[in-house]
Amino acid sequence: MSDADRAALDAWLALDRRNRGAYLRAQAALLALEDAVHRGSSTVVSGNDSDYGAQHARPRRRRLPRPLAWVACMALAAGLAAMLLRDAPRAPAGIAAAARTLELRDGSVLTLAADSDVRVDIDGRQRRVTLLKGHATFKVAKDASRPFVVASGQVFAQATGTVYSVRRVGERGAAVEVSEGSVLVWSGNERDQAVLLRAGGSLTLAPGTSSGAPSLPDPDVAQIAFDNEPLHAAISRFNRVNQVQIEVRDTQLGKTRIVGLFRANDPEQFAQAAALLAGAQVERHGDVLLITPRDKGM
Repeated sequence: MSDADRAALDAWLALDRRNRGAYLRAQAALLALEDAVHRGSSTVVSGNDSDYGAQHARPRRRRLPRPLAWVACMALAAGLAAMLLRDAPRAPAGIAAAARTLELRDGSVLTLAADSDVRVDIDGRQRRVTLLKGHATFKVAKDASRPFVVASGQVFAQATGTVYSVRRVGERGAAVEVSEGSVLVWSGNERDQAVLLRAGGSLTLAPGTSSGAPSLPDPDVAQIAFDNEPLHAAISRFNRVNQVQIEVRDTQLGKTRIVGLFRANDPEQFAQAAALLAGAQVERHGDVLLITPRDKGM
């Protein structure tokens, strides 16, 4: 088996625990067949002086010649491999052929792209992986008591049981893409301001850069939740991930408490909802949505 074949096999085995059992059963079948081939290729020694052996030997069943038996053995191996791979989970897209796949202590599976590196810290209280460089995909084992957190610079992505990938962006950023389930993504110490990504969603955060607001996925895969937060704090969260900025200059309006779940890439919808709640109005000036007190005459 070549190094490339061995790497592919290891990656496939790590994708699902059931694959290991299937592979062991295939190995057992191959060993049994190989043993049969060896026994079938053995011959009776000629010139035996014992007439008893010649008279009472059991009739030998006709067996395949040894070369053909080996061909049959290899054919079975190919057939078993095809059956195993047919229903096997596919490796995450975008992972290079030179990827390394590791099964972590908690049962999660980590696939590292070429030229990537991580540090893993898993114990009875936490599951934390630090992406030092490159790109990695995680198939997270479910454990609600120990959320699985991936750190890339100052960006964090948390899940309890899902499939997602994280790519290092610069010194402090990350690009997160969710394949299954949902993932919370936040920057620095702002976990209470996390963006929720659902399957099919992606988000890039690069703290400390002037590259502008990151692009968000479709509204149905990225949402921002507020639980009795003041309007000015809620606006900060929207402004962090959108090109269109929201402003509130009235101190009292800024104290209005917001509760709800909003589409992360629809700042106008949020501004209108917040204004309605606060008894205010929204004025648009280019890429700025200004929430102001409603005119008394209105």
